[in-house]
Amino acid sequence: MQLSEKLYWYPWKGRANNCNSYLLKGSQVILFDPGHIENEINENCLEMLSSRLQGDGVNLEDIDLILCTHGHPDHSESVGAVREKSGAPAGIHQADDFILEGIMQHYKSRTGEDLPSIKADFYLEEGPLQKANGLTLTEKIEVITSPGHSPGCVCFYLPDEKALVSGDTIFQNSIGRTDFPGGDMSAMQESVEKLSQLENVELLLPGHMGFVTGADSVKRNFEQIKRYFFS
Repeated sequence: MQLSEKLYWYPWKGRANNCNSYLLKGSQVILFDPGHIENEINENCLEMLSSRLQGDGVNLEDIDLILCTHGHPDHSESVGAVREKSGAPAGIHQADDFILEGIMQHYKSRTGEDLPSIKADFYLEEGPLQKANGLTLTEKIEVITSPGHSPGCVCFYLPDEKALVSGDTIFQNSIGRTDFPGGDMSAMQESVEKLSQLENVELLLPGHMGFVTGADSVKRNFEQIKRYFFS
């Protein structure tokens, strides 16, 4: 689904777990959270995403940059496969390296095959993302660290689109789980408060379920979450 001139939403429509993916298709083609290759019931998640991208005129080979909100497999498992097709560098926060290592080990034990490496080409840090492993970005992206669901969770603010790709930090009327390894409810509270202070957010784009549209609705969503989870 096209959300703006450059921004596309690919909600997960399968029966088992996977994430929503997002595409920024401007002067560069940037894929956020490519998701699983296959999930726990062997749905071909990456094939399904690839088919939908092709419907919008984008092949995996066209991707210039891969960005992950965090390291959990339903967001990052297909990073290596997409990188093999496109040659695009992939970025994630260093604090989630331990999760990526676990994913690769689990994939090997489950399938007997090596997962295409999902190790980051560069690490994400707070602030404007201007270079990515030698690639100079022409699209405006701001990285906002948001630990809580995992230690290395980040959100991506796209100022030209007035959009926040929030991963598993903020959902519509909810927040990400904090009972996984590295999860931290206190850190989540701080992250939610920090994100709620952002100005000019008209699209809140979570890693699961639907999105929130309209500046007033986004602000109301943050206030409801703070009252329900942290009052």
